[in-house]
Amino acid sequence: MKIWRLAGKLMRFRTGLVLLTLFFTIAWLGGRFAISFAIQEIIDTLTDYETLLSLEITTLFIIAPFTYLVTFIFGAIFDIVNWLYWISCEVLVRKNMMLGLLKKPGAQALPDTTGEAISRFRGDVMNIVRLSYTLAIRIGIGLYSIGLMVYLFTISWEATSLIFAPFALILVIGLLGRKKMSSLRKVRRKAAGEVTGTLGKIFGSIQTFKVATVENNVLRHFDSKTEIRKQAVVKEEVFSAIINSIFLFSISMGMGVILLLIGPAMNLGNFTVGNLFFFQSQIWWLGEFVWLLGDMIPVVQQGKVSYNRALRIIQNRDETVTADAIVADEPIYVKEDFPPYSAVERKEGDVLSVLSAENLTYQYPGTDKGIANATLNIKRGSFTVITGRIGAGKTTLLRTILGLLPTDNGKIYWNGKLVDDPSEFMIPPRSAYTPQVPFLFSESLRNNILMNLREEEVNIAEAIRLAIIEKEVEEFDDKLDTRVGPKGVRLSGGQKQRLAAARMFVRDSELYVFDDLSSALDVETEQKLWDQLFTKGKEITCLVVSHRPLALRRADNIIVLKKGQIIDQGKLDELLERSTEMQKLWEGDLSNGNSTEEGF
Repeated sequence: MKIWRLAGKLMRFRTGLVLLTLFFTIAWLGGRFAISFAIQEIIDTLTDYETLLSLEITTLFIIAPFTYLVTFIFGAIFDIVNWLYWISCEVLVRKNMMLGLLKKPGAQALPDTTGEAISRFRGDVMNIVRLSYTLAIRIGIGLYSIGLMVYLFTISWEATSLIFAPFALILVIGLLGRKKMSSLRKVRRKAAGEVTGTLGKIFGSIQTFKVATVENNVLRHFDSKTEIRKQAVVKEEVFSAIINSIFLFSISMGMGVILLLIGPAMNLGNFTVGNLFFFQSQIWWLGEFVWLLGDMIPVVQQGKVSYNRALRIIQNRDETVTADAIVADEPIYVKEDFPPYSAVERKEGDVLSVLSAENLTYQYPGTDKGIANATLNIKRGSFTVITGRIGAGKTTLLRTILGLLPTDNGKIYWNGKLVDDPSEFMIPPRSAYTPQVPFLFSESLRNNILMNLREEEVNIAEAIRLAIIEKEVEEFDDKLDTRVGPKGVRLSGGQKQRLAAARMFVRDSELYVFDDLSSALDVETEQKLWDQLFTKGKEITCLVVSHRPLALRRADNIIVLKKGQIIDQGKLDELLERSTEMQKLWEGDLSNGNSTEEGF
C-alpha cells in the first residue's frame, strides 16, 4: 500500500485548505518569532546592549502588542482552516467507506462485529485524516525550524549546537515511546469497539433480557467490558503523561545546558540577556519539530493499519477494490444541496419475460454450507415456490439470485441477457424483495413504506391494500404517521411482514420475491394476500420461499432443495407422486439434523 500516495491524494481533495494550512502555520510561527524578537530587542535596549534594529523603546513597546494581536488572528484563522480541512476529509472518507459498504452484496456480513465497524468509521477515519492533516503542519513547522536555526546560529553557533544533545533524546523517545503508544492505542480502540458492540446488542435485546430475567447478568457482562476499556484508557493516558513529561524535561535540560555554558559569552557581550530570552522562547519549537519527526513513524504506522482496516470493510473478496476508493474525490455537499432522489426508470428491457439461473453456486466462507449448481427458470406471470427443510439453502438461493450474496460460480440471465452484476441489476423496478426478518426503522409507517420515494409518484394506498395491512393502519391514531418504534417494536410479527410487503408493492416491480412471508401470517390472511395480489389487474411474477400448503397448491412450479442442491422441480401433484423428499415436506417434516439455521 502506497501510504504517502494515499495521503497526498487526500490532501489534493482540499488543496486550497492544505496551502492555507501551510501558510498560516508559517505565519503563526513567524508571529511568535516576531514577538520573541521584539521582546529580545526591548530587553537588550533596557540593559544597554547593542540591538539589531536600534529602535526606540517606545516603538518596540508598540510593535510587540501589535505583533501579538496579528499572531492571535493568524492562530484563529489557522484553527478554522484546519477544522474545515479535518471535517471535510472525515466526511469524504466516511462517505467513501459507506459507498463501498453499500456496493457489497447486501446479505454479506460485516467482517467484524458492529462495534468494530463503528470503530472503523470513527477511530480509523481519524487516523487516516490525521496522516494527511499533519503533513502540511509538519512541513510548515519544518520550514520555520530551518529558518529559526539559521538565525540562532547567527546569534551563537556554540549555544545552538548545544541544544542538539537533548533533542537527540527527544527523537529517541519519539521513535521508541510512540511505538508503544500506538500499541496501547490499538488496545484502547479494540476495547472501545467491544463496549460499543455490547451496547448495541443490549439495546437490541432488552425485551429478551427482561423475559429471561437476566438483567443483572447482562449488567455484570457490560461492567466487565467497561472495566477492560477503563484499564486500557488509564494505561494509555499514564504512558502519554510519562512521555510528555520526558519531552518537557528534555526542553528544560536544553535550556539548562545553555545557561551553564554561555556564561563566558555573556560576560564578553557576545550573548545578551535578550538572546537568552529568545533562545528560551524559541527552543520549544525546535524541540516540537524534532518530536514531530520521531512521531511521524507511528502516525504513518497507524495510518497504514487504519487504511487496511477500512479496506477490509469495503473490499470483501473483490480484489479490484483498493485503498484508493477510501480517498476517492467525491462531492460531499458542504454548502450545496443534496441531489434530489430519482428512482430508476423502467425501460423496455426491464419488462420481464423470463429470469434464468444456470449452475448458481455459493458457499459460505469457512463452511460447507450454501448452494451448488442451481438451475431454474421463472417465466412472466408465474408463481414459483422454493421449498425444503430447514437449512436446505432456500434463503441462500434467493439471496444469490438477487445479488445479495456473491456467486462463486454460475450465471443469471434476464430475458436471455447476461446479468453482469445482480446486486446492481436486481432492484426496482425489475425486482423487489421482502426478507424473512424485515428491518423497520424508528420512523412513521409512511416513511418505512416509501423509504425516500415521493408519495405523489406512487400508489401507497394500493400497496397497503395488497399487503392486507389496511385495517391496522386505519385503527392507529395517527394512521400512516404512526411511529413504529425501533425495529418495529409496536407491531406484531405479522404486521411487520405485511408492512415490509407494502414497502415492496409500492415499488411496482416486475418480479416480487418473498422469503417465507407467510410464516408470520395466519392461513386466512395469507389466502387473502395471494388472492388480492393475483387480481391486481396485471401479470404478477412471484418467487416465494414457503412450505405452506396454500402456497404449494397455488404454485406453477415448485423447486425442491436438499442440502443446497435442487433435487426436483414441478407442480405439486407431480412431485408428490415421484419425490420422497416432497412427500416428507408435505407431511410437515422440516427438520434437518445437520443444521438448525434457516439462513443456509
